[in-house]
Amino acid sequence: MVKRRILLVVPRLNIGGAESYVLTTAVGLARRGHTVYVASWGGKLVDKLANAGIRHYLVPIRLNSYLASWPLEYIIKKHDIELVHANSAAAGFAALAVCRRLSIPLVYTAHGVFGHTEKERKLFTADKVICVSEFSRRYSLEHGGTEDKLVTIYNGIDLSQFVPATPAQAMAARRQLGLDAADFVIGIVSRIKDLKKKGHGDIINMLHKYKDQQAGNWRLLVVGKGRGLSELKEKVANLGLSKQVCFVGHSTEVQQLMPAIDVLVLPSSFETFGLVLVEAMALAKPAITYAVGGTPEAVQDGVTGFLIPKNDIDKLYEKLNLLYENRDLADKLGQNGLERVKELFDSERMLDRVLTVYENVCRQRKLRQD
Repeated sequence: MVKRRILLVVPRLNIGGAESYVLTTAVGLARRGHTVYVASWGGKLVDKLANAGIRHYLVPIRLNSYLASWPLEYIIKKHDIELVHANSAAAGFAALAVCRRLSIPLVYTAHGVFGHTEKERKLFTADKVICVSEFSRRYSLEHGGTEDKLVTIYNGIDLSQFVPATPAQAMAARRQLGLDAADFVIGIVSRIKDLKKKGHGDIINMLHKYKDQQAGNWRLLVVGKGRGLSELKEKVANLGLSKQVCFVGHSTEVQQLMPAIDVLVLPSSFETFGLVLVEAMALAKPAITYAVGGTPEAVQDGVTGFLIPKNDIDKLYEKLNLLYENRDLADKLGQNGLERVKELFDSERMLDRVLTVYENVCRQRKLRQD
């Protein structure tokens, strides 16, 4: 396959599905011999790019898409970029402007749903739109996308980085967090925008409602930060749950924290896919999530975890309690999840398909220009 010079664009590089996707894609492409550059407004994942020998450019993507397109043009011209791969809407708008001016191919990965406005529908004019779930692809078709422009490619996990922990490693992770071996630990890994978006409020309400039953013996590990963090901490304190909840803040090393948990929960109001669910499964952890958007494509109900109705904290408690009382079942679901990741969500599989998209759009663009 032809070795390409590729620019990946994303608004920021902190915790999140789009950010993890860009890091995994950039590192994987570089490992395969492609020349890769990344543009964003920075974040903690930039160091990981540097460690992989990938150059990062600081560009204020969200400030103004048209203005952001000019530093992108400088990067493209300086490095003779052959293809731009934009991630998330703000990056897509900036990349679209510059790719039109320079007449070079644009691939856009839709990490959320879009097409609600005339401006958003302009993103369908990219050479190809990668959807991270079938749910997202179907939604895009209903909102102005066309079959020839849309392709579903599931997010991939770098299985060299996400390796199930040994019992000793899991115990060490717990000790570092102040958790005991006997604790039943629930984990949630997400940006904390508010108490509703990712379901932090539902988990706390569930722990409080069932505090006089089994939930009183459980611990909650909260990984992430955001403008809703102070509200979440206040709610935890007001409900008398401070001793049960462990806040660890933002982390770019979730694969080192997840061995401490027994089960991952993601009770989001909406998810296009839910990459963190697959990350947990890659570490042989069962996952419980609301059946919204693309989460049923990540988690197999009763096989790798559980899908439950949105906002049903009673069902959330029921499934958590089932795993609490049956650790063998939890282990089985975790192993099933690991096998599912190897089959469907390996980053090498994702990269194969992304590179096929790159080659197709470059070839088609060249044919049109000739």
